[in-house]
Amino acid sequence: MRLLLVTPERQLLDTDIEEVYAPGVLGQFGVLPEHVNFLTALGTGELRYRTKGADHYVAVSGGILEVLDDLVTVLADTAEFAAEIDVARARQAEERLKHALARTAADAPESADLQAALVRASNRQAVGARAGRTGAAAH
Repeated sequence: MRLLLVTPERQLLDTDIEEVYAPGVLGQFGVLPEHVNFLTALGTGELRYRTKGADHYVAVSGGILEVLDDLVTVLADTAEFAAEIDVARARQAEERLKHALARTAADAPESADLQAALVRASNRQAVGARAGRTGAAAH
């Protein structure tokens, strides 16, 4: 089975995999070889894939996932490998967003955007922690 992961900015992956788990808008789901063909919307969460018995993690947010003839194509709004995430920076972003939300009325137009950004920051922390990173990302 092959995994292709693309964002508007770059192609992150084009590799053979054993399995993949992704955050659908209705919950986490998994895809194994010879899975039935389907198309679904992605939410914000952790995409996990396995190659040669090792798990790898990517923070994704939004987009679509298609399974077609053992090719899993992910067109994500955003995606970052766990090792690329600066967990400390994500934590700071989360704190800023929490403070901004505390100062914003629940029915304010920007409230939904702040909530979505907070979910993304929390996800980046969780996925980045999988790589054991706490400081600045090395490129």
